[in-house]
Amino acid sequence: MRKRLFTYSALAILMMAASCQKEVFSGTPELEGGGVKLNFICNVQNAKATMAGDDNYNENALTTIDYFLYPEGQTGRNAYLHGRVTMNGRTNYNVLVNTSQLSALFSGAAAGNHCDVYAIANYPTEISSAATDTTTLRNLAMTNHFNGSTVPTNFVMCGHTKATVINKNKTKAAEGTVTLTRAASKVTFECRIADHVDITNTISSGGEELTQTIRWVPILSQMNAYLVNSHCSGKVSGEEVTVNDGNLDRYSQRLLTDGDSDGWYTCAPFYSYSQSWNAGDEREPFIKLVVPWAYLNQQGQQAGQKQFYYKVPCPGLDMKANYWYHIKLDVAILGGDDFEAMLTVSGQYYVMDWNTQTIVQADAEIKDARYISVPSNTYTMYNTTRMDALITSSHDAEINLKSVTYYDYVNKRNTDYTATARTNQWITYDDETRLFTINHTLNNDVTTTGFDSSPYVFTFEIRHADDNTYTTGDIVVTQYPAMYIEELQSNKYVFVNSYTNGNTAYDDSRNSLGSIANRSEINDSGDNTNSHMYRIHVTSVAGLDYVIGDTRLWGSSSITTLNNLGNDYMPTASVNEDMIAPVFMVASSAGKTSALSYQMAETRCAAYQENGFPAGRWRLPTKAEILFLIQLSEKDKIPTLFTPDSSLSGGGYWCSSGVVYPLTNGTVTYLDFNAAQGYHSNTNWPRCIYDTWYWGDNNYSQYLTTWSGYQTSAN
Repeated sequence: MRKRLFTYSALAILMMAASCQKEVFSGTPELEGGGVKLNFICNVQNAKATMAGDDNYNENALTTIDYFLYPEGQTGRNAYLHGRVTMNGRTNYNVLVNTSQLSALFSGAAAGNHCDVYAIANYPTEISSAATDTTTLRNLAMTNHFNGSTVPTNFVMCGHTKATVINKNKTKAAEGTVTLTRAASKVTFECRIADHVDITNTISSGGEELTQTIRWVPILSQMNAYLVNSHCSGKVSGEEVTVNDGNLDRYSQRLLTDGDSDGWYTCAPFYSYSQSWNAGDEREPFIKLVVPWAYLNQQGQQAGQKQFYYKVPCPGLDMKANYWYHIKLDVAILGGDDFEAMLTVSGQYYVMDWNTQTIVQADAEIKDARYISVPSNTYTMYNTTRMDALITSSHDAEINLKSVTYYDYVNKRNTDYTATARTNQWITYDDETRLFTINHTLNNDVTTTGFDSSPYVFTFEIRHADDNTYTTGDIVVTQYPAMYIEELQSNKYVFVNSYTNGNTAYDDSRNSLGSIANRSEINDSGDNTNSHMYRIHVTSVAGLDYVIGDTRLWGSSSITTLNNLGNDYMPTASVNEDMIAPVFMVASSAGKTSALSYQMAETRCAAYQENGFPAGRWRLPTKAEILFLIQLSEKDKIPTLFTPDSSLSGGGYWCSSGVVYPLTNGTVTYLDFNAAQGYHSNTNWPRCIYDTWYWGDNNYSQYLTTWSGYQTSAN
């Protein structure tokens, strides 16, 4: 290990101690005194809890800290020193004490002496009560209604420890660790629903018994979970407050979504303050699951739907502070048909620690302090070969490469390049400069078979060489090539001018806009049943006779049969046949339809809505966009999106300037409007395109199941 020699005054030592951020001190420091340096850490690297707090829900956030210092054993009296610090994103804070204060707190301040420290994080108001003994502080009351749709900004936490005096270079300072625990408890819920339930009824008629089977299928995009009877009153300590009707939140609603596309539907966490109950008590907390089921007619089409209700008890007979209660449920039966007749079902239950947070009072001399940090744990490279980034470390460090992956959209799996990355040194770390380097050349030649079309994801850590428990945590670097693909799972809710699911759509003049696929058929089971949308990012088409630009026709639209389309809609310009939009998205197979005339195909795209991406923003592709997507399929970058036919007479796909015919012999033919006359009665298929580069990546609702009308303005 390299040696570093420092000579500082007492104040300078305190300001530099074990910190990766500069601190501002208040008050007048005394060089013969010392300080208590509080270093607040919200994600402890070595926490033994089963699961960590989730930053997405601010479960680890430290907004304010109220600290209280007592001479050892005197926590039953008012604090000798106390104050509040607003963190503002900082991770540390310094409490300076003069010689007399240090002596009073630590009984003379001899090395090894102690004082008591109590801390409260995120209390709603500054704690300035005249009574600051720990019993009073622990019993401070609070109310938080966790039933809102917004994420809580933070969670109240508290903790108690002893700080110890150290004496180095004639400078007195203290160190210690405060373990913070949350006053609330956390409840999470996930469920998996059977793809159908068959109900058989026997009917007596004319002396005969007739059997009828009705198939019910769940409407997965409209499932909701509620925590009934969460407790909204608590104490700083997390101890239970008497439950009454006035401090119960009856309904905390969460929409269930399948974010990982793994069949398990989850929602944002529920929270509650401590409570206990008796089984069957009217105040007993439970999860209410509401699942809409649709029943099908003999043709397999939806004939109606109904809400069914399930009651899922919480585990045990109490909720304790800083505990995580997880409920996992398989549903393969219809529930009760109203709230009063809920079907009680039990799942698998898990009770675990909710990751403990700590305050660390760091050593007051930098050469003895352990630290390692990185400015960010995520980095992005856009079509660049090399990136260097600096870390900060008190000790010699090393790199631990965990994985390098590349996603295959055809086989739907990650390809592991970890061994290749090690052999070819795609990532290195120089301990002398404290720099880690990504140096990886991308293949951006789209004319080759092996060109890169997905990002490379590097996952690694930098850690102390002599003690691997000191680590930056996982660092993730994502390297995007010049052209890359994103896959989006569609909820399969397609609307065309408000028509959906197995129907035929019409414009406002009753002209047919073609059939709409039945959602149940878009199940990835065969040709053109792909439930995914693909977003294509193009910054380079080197080697191809295409250009990148705005493919749309600026000016008034020729579509006059959609009354509310508006003047902002822009179809694809026929003169831009060799142009590709910089970022565009292609509809899933849920948008497939019967063959249409060009005018109706263009109108259908204008009226198309899928997955929350609204109507009025979709258009027919250019010739170049279709040919480019076909080429991506031929080179095994994405599944086949344009089904080939055996001949031109079988039909092709409309583009803005004519028809593209993918053929089963592996060739592709393009004919402009005049040349395409006479083939397949001049009707062909549309596959609609969404201009992500212009409208943005965000949809209005990933699980939108209603017609949202036309949205031809970005505002």
